[in-house]
Amino acid sequence: MSRRTIYLPAIERRVSLAAYVNAIKAAKAQPEQTFTHGLTTWWPTTGREIVAQFRDGMQDRINQAMPYHRRGRPVAPSQP
Repeated sequence: MSRRTIYLPAIERRVSLAAYVNAIKAAKAQPEQTFTHGLTTWWPTTGREIVAQFRDGMQDRINQAMPYHRRGRPVAPSQP
């Protein structure tokens, strides 16, 4: 069984999906608390900013309209 991970470019580390979800839940529950870093920022970030970063990332993935299993793979040229 492979463990699913999420890459956080802000800190250049992979974290487990469970740790990622727990961090988002903590940020939502404590919007005024300052955390050591955000999802896309390496500097101290509030829970409110982390939730905004999460939503921005989610919207970006939706707008890319690429299925999860195709991410990170080369895009085939379109056929005429």
